[in-house]
Amino acid sequence: MSSNDIEIYRKLQEHFDKMPIGFPAVKSGSDLRLLKHLFTPEEAKIAMLLKFGWDRDLETLETIFKRTKKTEISIEELEQILDRMAKKGSIMSKREGDKTYYGNALLVVGMFEFQVNKLTKEFVKDFEEYYMEAWLPEAMKVRAAQLRTIPVEQSIEPEHNVSTYDDLEKLLETTDGPIVIVNCICKQAKDVLETPCKVTERREICMGFGKMAQLYIDQGWGRQINNEEALDILRKNEEEGHVLQPDNSQNLSFICSCCGCCCENLTKLVLLPNPGDFSITNYYAEVDSDLCSGCDTCVEICPMKAISLKDDISLIKRKRCIGCGNCVAKCPSEAIKLLKRERQFDPFPTMDYLFDRVMLRKMKLIEKGLKS
Repeated sequence: MSSNDIEIYRKLQEHFDKMPIGFPAVKSGSDLRLLKHLFTPEEAKIAMLLKFGWDRDLETLETIFKRTKKTEISIEELEQILDRMAKKGSIMSKREGDKTYYGNALLVVGMFEFQVNKLTKEFVKDFEEYYMEAWLPEAMKVRAAQLRTIPVEQSIEPEHNVSTYDDLEKLLETTDGPIVIVNCICKQAKDVLETPCKVTERREICMGFGKMAQLYIDQGWGRQINNEEALDILRKNEEEGHVLQPDNSQNLSFICSCCGCCCENLTKLVLLPNPGDFSITNYYAEVDSDLCSGCDTCVEICPMKAISLKDDISLIKRKRCIGCGNCVAKCPSEAIKLLKRERQFDPFPTMDYLFDRVMLRKMKLIEKGLKS
């Protein structure tokens, strides 16, 4: 990488670091290597003209063009570059009527997920290194809970009076069309590294809804399905032991179906001593020791290593439980139940609203750092 290119990518890194979940610099150089995978130097310069946008803050071609006075680029050339970047999955885009809107995307959820069907071993290795070194600590620092956990349908008892946002069928009824089914980017990353998923051979397990689905359909990254097929796939995912993790908003954009061997979120969460405290979930599991047969089924299926056997009785560490309900659904003795947490979470109205809150936290942390 030439000194000129290094300067360009460093400026892009600094630009991205201003997003709600930033893009911190690292000594290893994985930050710049990752950006080089995603942007040419020319594209990096254009990305520095864009604002972060999930939906509300995406901007039109004409608005972005007003910032290009020093680049001597035509509006036609700008449109070609932006569309190429959107196709590559390095920026966010949406189309409404005859206009296309563009904006910078977060690394996760965003640029990483947009690399579906396009991964290389070099990209995955640089991503993994940067994710652990800088991005994950940054996300935890600003408490950016983009995902939440909803329990397996079988694990919920009727008397629980389940919220719409925790009920799979009701949740799908609230979504805007279309729906898209896509290959799981995390499983594809493990395939590239030659450590394939231990839970399933299927790859089409993750879904997008509404404008997110339309983005994937327009770019050819997934295929459109109907509500009935979506529900069938999600139930199959549950049967195999996946954890359903939709975005943390009432205006559903996606549902990830995650496993403990592949998911970038769960495989990192399990490393913490108290993953339950870092998860957005309304439930926790509890064992009835009188009914437990000590069969070990729940120990094997728990993605958070929250369950162990003591004297042939299952014990659940509350701080490790994320309330997914897999242990409840698979217990042959019906010895485990999900109980409601004392504090119940409702998703944010929209992801834009969530990122507004994250940005406020980030600004307070910056202000606190400046004052201290």
